[in-house]
Amino acid sequence: MKGHVPTPDEVADHIVAKLFDGQKPEQGDRILYPGLGTGPFVAAVERYCEANDYPIPDGVGIDSDPELIAQARDNHTDRNVEVVERDFLDDVSDLGEFQFIVSNPPYVPIEGLDEDEKQRYKETFDTAVGRFDLYILFFEQSLDLLDDNGRLSFITPEKFEYVDTGAPLRRILTNHHIEEIEHVAEDTFSGLVTYPTITTLSNSEAEETRVVHRDGSTETVTLPGDGESWASTVRAGEIELDETGVTLGDVTVRVSCGLATGADSLFVMEEDEVPPQLEEWAWKTTSGRQLSTNDGPESGTRVICPYRKNGNLIPEDELGDLGDWLELNEERLRDRSCVEKGKVWYSWHENPPMQDVLQPKIVCPDIIEEPKFWLETEGDVIPRHSVYYIIPEDSVDLHELHDYLNTPEVQEWIEQHAQKAHNDYYRMQSRVLKKLPVPKDWGETVQQTLV
Repeated sequence: MKGHVPTPDEVADHIVAKLFDGQKPEQGDRILYPGLGTGPFVAAVERYCEANDYPIPDGVGIDSDPELIAQARDNHTDRNVEVVERDFLDDVSDLGEFQFIVSNPPYVPIEGLDEDEKQRYKETFDTAVGRFDLYILFFEQSLDLLDDNGRLSFITPEKFEYVDTGAPLRRILTNHHIEEIEHVAEDTFSGLVTYPTITTLSNSEAEETRVVHRDGSTETVTLPGDGESWASTVRAGEIELDETGVTLGDVTVRVSCGLATGADSLFVMEEDEVPPQLEEWAWKTTSGRQLSTNDGPESGTRVICPYRKNGNLIPEDELGDLGDWLELNEERLRDRSCVEKGKVWYSWHENPPMQDVLQPKIVCPDIIEEPKFWLETEGDVIPRHSVYYIIPEDSVDLHELHDYLNTPEVQEWIEQHAQKAHNDYYRMQSRVLKKLPVPKDWGETVQQTLV
């Protein structure tokens, strides 16, 4: 099956212990293993039941990969499980209901599906919306097969807790009692960074949820049942910033990603390497990495910009010396995706809003270990694609906003709401930053200015 990630035995044992915690299996109970793989959970269930002198539930293991099915049959010949080669995301209502369901479902983003699969899943599953992943559909399908008194434990990426695509699944899950969410170590699956989460629920009325963080700390929370992101709830609980009613998006002109040239290796160069005839078009620039390394927007690099200060691309017959330099690199410039999509051969991926870009602003990297913002007060730095830039409304003081963004409260809010990138870094996104609560009086000042 696409997206199969083998489950280490010690991880399978840990999940099975959670599955049976507080509800020991009884004679005649049934257990389902969707996305069976080679059957690590089958062996883990047997180990757990034998160690605790419990009856082993009657198992059904399903996988669509013939090679994995063959290995599972070899591995579990004498165990209490029926191994079935079948697509779990087809109609499986004939399987009946199960008292226990446990799985490490396949992780397959929508890019890994063909058009027929996408269409079929969208017609079949309520959770197949946006940029869905197969593990989300495995959740929905499994919950439909769970007995009224049943329990389910899944290990999956944690993204369903906060991405927009996960909203339908969050609504479905909170119709059950999600007993525990455990954020386990990011290196649980060797070689993969998935930020895995073990979700254990029972098919009963919703109650509070125990959250186990990666540092071992725990808390009890009430998850929102309306599909809203769980990020702030499962990471640290609510903070006062949520109560201002005014957001960064309300008091800013722009919260945007920097400019993408599609050929930084050509357009970007060290300041002392800029040919004299190109100095007229050479602007200061910074990348996200340079921001962090230099502790500010001064990077010592320049970007050669073929746009005027009003954002218009300079016509080819008016380029002068810049045109001669561009022609020397024409073959490289034409070999970019933006040109294939119809852009002029020396343009950037998008027309830069230069009148906004060339203003005093606040900048931050798109991926960072700890949220941090810097001032760019001269308004002469063009941030590149790995940088976000923030321009406040005239009524909001740039320095005051900068100080506010670097407060511990804001950093905590961002850590609660931002998506995780690799190595536990945070991914700064404009759609998240625009929701950041700001002091209420800033919003009132903006309204007064408009009036």
